[in-house]
Amino acid sequence: MRRDVVTIPSRETMRAAQYLMRDARISGLPVVDDGAMVGIVTVEDVIKALDHGDMQAPVAEWMTAEVVIVKRRWPLAQAMAVLDETGHGQLPVLDDEGSLCGLITPESILAAMLVQLNRLLARDEEQESARKSVHDQTTRLEFEVAARDYDRAGLASVRLKRELAAHGVAPSLQRRAAIAAHEAETNLIIHTARGGRIVAEVAPGAIELTVNDDGPGIKDIERAMTPGFSTASDFVRDLGFGAGMGLPNIRRCADRFEIQSTPGLGTQLVIGFDRRTDEAAAEPREAP
Repeated sequence: MRRDVVTIPSRETMRAAQYLMRDARISGLPVVDDGAMVGIVTVEDVIKALDHGDMQAPVAEWMTAEVVIVKRRWPLAQAMAVLDETGHGQLPVLDDEGSLCGLITPESILAAMLVQLNRLLARDEEQESARKSVHDQTTRLEFEVAARDYDRAGLASVRLKRELAAHGVAPSLQRRAAIAAHEAETNLIIHTARGGRIVAEVAPGAIELTVNDDGPGIKDIERAMTPGFSTASDFVRDLGFGAGMGLPNIRRCADRFEIQSTPGLGTQLVIGFDRRTDEAAAEPREAP
């Protein structure tokens, strides 16, 4: 919007209007009395006054009183639509009190839209920079899991998946990590006396889950890795847990799986995932 607007009072003569337009090299003047816009006088009005030999007449007699205007608070798109509909090269802009604020032209609208676009681009760049900053650093997440807390089974894995999504992890890897975490969480709930902890380290190229407990330990790891083998009680099975697929499912989902267990001291699982494999598969491929 142009704010340096040349105006003229309605009591001034048409000759004065002619000189103002000539000196300012403009085709029209807003007519303003006591701060309020009352009309507009144009080159066409000056030509008509010349034809009638009426150049000493006040502007009020030749101006157009009913003027198409735009409001300062209008969206740019609305102002542009009015310009397009009327075919005018410029329109006066009024504030809420009806005072003249400036003139709007197609060029000024384009300039304002470019300013808005640059602001949006700058905001997107800041958000992208912040996102990359989060994704490029290693984040450590910890989840405490209580023993026998069957009602909250799965809560840690849900929270982990949500965090992985926030870190831009590929959806396929989110699912794999969540499944492995859920199985490990379930084992902590049903097989330990005091629960345990799941620690997730999310790095740019990999994710690692470390699951620790000081429970009874596993006497025969090889047998425990057999699908269907379970030491869960009938009570736990009746609740829908202890199907004997926990450790096999964890190994199936992981890119790297390590287990260490000492009877009477506890068990540690290290479950690794390679982010690059899933992220490469998730990238869109160009059509041949």
